[in-house]
Amino acid sequence: MRRTGAALAAVAVTSATLTGCSFSVGSGGAPVVAKADLQKDISDRLDKAGQKPKSVTCKDDLKGEVGKSVTCEVALTDTNVFEPVVTVTKVDGSTVSYDMTPAVSKEQLEKAVGRLLSESAGTPVDSITCESRLEGKKGSEAQCEVSQGGITLKRTVDVTNVDGLLMNFTVIPVLVKAQVESSLLDQLETQLGQRPDSADCTSDLEGKPGTTIDCTVVAGEETQAFTLTVTNADGDRINFDYAPKA
Repeated sequence: MRRTGAALAAVAVTSATLTGCSFSVGSGGAPVVAKADLQKDISDRLDKAGQKPKSVTCKDDLKGEVGKSVTCEVALTDTNVFEPVVTVTKVDGSTVSYDMTPAVSKEQLEKAVGRLLSESAGTPVDSITCESRLEGKKGSEAQCEVSQGGITLKRTVDVTNVDGLLMNFTVIPVLVKAQVESSLLDQLETQLGQRPDSADCTSDLEGKPGTTIDCTVVAGEETQAFTLTVTNADGDRINFDYAPKA
């Protein structure tokens, strides 16, 4: 069965790699990397990695305690902006060592997803609202609601790969619960020659192959539970099979 959704697509937020960095600070008291020094250090290291940023802005100083972190905004271009999280991994005297992990803010994610969907569909996105920022960890997800061409649909943004500060993600179509129920009833009507009275599914259906949800169908006095399984996403469609629940 096929339903309208959004095309699967990958986005590289940035291609810089920056891990295992360290910075020496003055002695006396607990070491602290001033945000100005941190910004310069990050900028210099990105430059050496072949990714000279337009700007680097850190929100706070970085306190020299293992586990402490700050968020910085790095703009490589006007449209490639991300928010790496800088986390202290080791403190040796006045030397503070830290790693960086990629992330995009809610607003940055909305821009990236909007740009991606506009390019893939050939029509501009009217509006987009994402529920949260997106962490640069494989398997991390964020939910967005997109209005495009007069239709509002849900999307799941799923991180598929992280390499240094390179974060790839896909935008996955989502059928909301009511759409799944209506689609299942349509298919059963075609198969049986008569439309069942109602369908009640457990949740929305994400267009990831192998994703399953259960639906209960009522036809007169008979009730049957079905399991729906996504087979693939074909362009802008979700394909799924259904079978009586075991």
